[in-house]
Amino acid sequence: MQMDTQVESALVLLAQGNAEQALRVLQNCLQQNPYHAGALHGLACVARAGGDNRAAVALAAKAVQLQAEPHFHITLGLALLAEGQVEAARAAIHVAILESPRDPRAHDAMASVLEAQQRIAEAERALRTVIRLRPLEQERHLALAAFLSRHGLLEKAIEVSGKALQLDTQNLFAQNLHGMILHGAGKAAEAEPYFRVVAAKLPTSAPALANHGAALFATRSYEEARDVLAKSAQLEPKAAETRSNLGLVQMALGRLQEAAQELQAACVLQQNDARLMLNYATVLADLGERRQAEALFCKVEKQAGNSTDAARARMNRGVLYLAEGRFAKGWELFEARQLLVAPPACAAGLPQWDGAPQEKPVLLYAEQGLGDVLQFLRYVVPAAQRVPVLLYVPQSIRSFVQQMDLARLPHVTICTSQHVPKAVAACGLMSLPDVLGMEAPFAWQPDIAGIQKSASNKKAALNVGLCWAGSSTYQFDRRRSINPQMLAPLGRLNTVEFQSLQKNNEEAQQFLFPMAELPQGDVLKTSRVMAGLDVVITVDTMIAHLGGLLGLPVLLLDRFGGDWRWAEGSTITQPDGEVHSLWYPSVRVIRQPQAGEGDAPWQPCIVTVLQILQKMAEKRTDMVP
Repeated sequence: MQMDTQVESALVLLAQGNAEQALRVLQNCLQQNPYHAGALHGLACVARAGGDNRAAVALAAKAVQLQAEPHFHITLGLALLAEGQVEAARAAIHVAILESPRDPRAHDAMASVLEAQQRIAEAERALRTVIRLRPLEQERHLALAAFLSRHGLLEKAIEVSGKALQLDTQNLFAQNLHGMILHGAGKAAEAEPYFRVVAAKLPTSAPALANHGAALFATRSYEEARDVLAKSAQLEPKAAETRSNLGLVQMALGRLQEAAQELQAACVLQQNDARLMLNYATVLADLGERRQAEALFCKVEKQAGNSTDAARARMNRGVLYLAEGRFAKGWELFEARQLLVAPPACAAGLPQWDGAPQEKPVLLYAEQGLGDVLQFLRYVVPAAQRVPVLLYVPQSIRSFVQQMDLARLPHVTICTSQHVPKAVAACGLMSLPDVLGMEAPFAWQPDIAGIQKSASNKKAALNVGLCWAGSSTYQFDRRRSINPQMLAPLGRLNTVEFQSLQKNNEEAQQFLFPMAELPQGDVLKTSRVMAGLDVVITVDTMIAHLGGLLGLPVLLLDRFGGDWRWAEGSTITQPDGEVHSLWYPSVRVIRQPQAGEGDAPWQPCIVTVLQILQKMAEKRTDMVP
């Protein structure tokens, strides 16, 4: 009895982290009785804690031979599992379950074995058995939640970790795990409060701050995210993920130089990490350091093989070439996006059209945003000269496309649903330049039925459309959107009336000066409103493409390091210094002269716009009697 008590005290010492003292107690026991099964089992536990699983197997096996206690079999099974002897481990733990079916430790151990065998459903049942046996023990629920999260069963994991929190709402580990599962499920806004509590309780914990900063970044709370991540990086400067997230936050804020410094540091800390190299190359490209960016993209392609990282690097290299006007190779590389984004259901399973003439119909389908659709619709006309075309576009733009002259071509059919059984091949609209062999940009202004420009030159007032923000769901929208306060000087112009082109009318209602609201609806309704405008002022959104297709004068406010389609490869600089799009000649590109945070980089652009509007208004006044 005295020796059993000594063994129990040794196991308590081990649980407290005092393995050396536990070892001495157990060795003393075995000096007194070399065949004491409990002491041998205790030594097996010490060996497992020290990572010596081979010794643990030998000691636990000897203990089982002397005294076949169920928990001895559990220790033996876990040591065998650590040694890679999975089936032997399952057999040992199965004995423990048979001998002690209400011991949660046995079912927990069996779950580990089943998980190692990729028997995920059975492992989940084992962990749920543990919870039935110990329903009020929070750690049991947390173990199941972590397991479900590891295997992508995130909604189940959220439910279980939520129940775990109810058992003890103050447990920081539970709050952190719940936050991590929510964040992993794309629910950053729900995760952020949990990470905030953990970070507040552990203000010097770099991981806690890093988690909170990542959630703030995902919810686009950039300034606070930067402060939190910077503090985490100060505490642990060698955390590559933290430095990378900090760099991405700086990038979202427009501080490209600072972003490059952090992303470069992340790459140095975790060399050859494809994702980190991609992030760094992207900011280098935005800074105009294209050769460095190209070298990094090539390195990722070479190292990452056939992975999605390699496809992303190849696509980004294609974007780099398109920006420079190297279109033939750019379109070819840009095709790598097909490995990253699945086609719509109507195109699934159809072979890729290679551009060859044929009599059977080919499905051409929309990709990415509405602006991309509008830009690449021009290729439908030459495609229809080779094959009968079934054209599928999103519903919000379909009525507009149906009014285009291309919809009246004899070999073009606009699909009204994703059910297109006649197609024998498919091709994304953005793949058409490559498959058709049409390298360079070309202007296109279709005839659109029912869209008539108003005789605005008979009116005294200049009618101006404004669009100052893109989609708030885009992670880096802050860089391309303008603070409406920056547009305040426009409201002081005489004989100028303003029309909102923002998708959300609530934003227009809160604007600095009166403007007409945009009728809510599809692109056709928007185009009819825009047809009555004299000029459109917009950031890089669908409105720029729509204005260009309508042939309206468009002043495009483009961020520093903006999209490839407004870069030098797709524009022409006129003798007077004006930069115009090759895709849409009526679109004038007004770029930020430098990168930076906040309003300052936009100030020169607004000054230019104000000067242009003043001249247009003065000219209008002179023309009207």
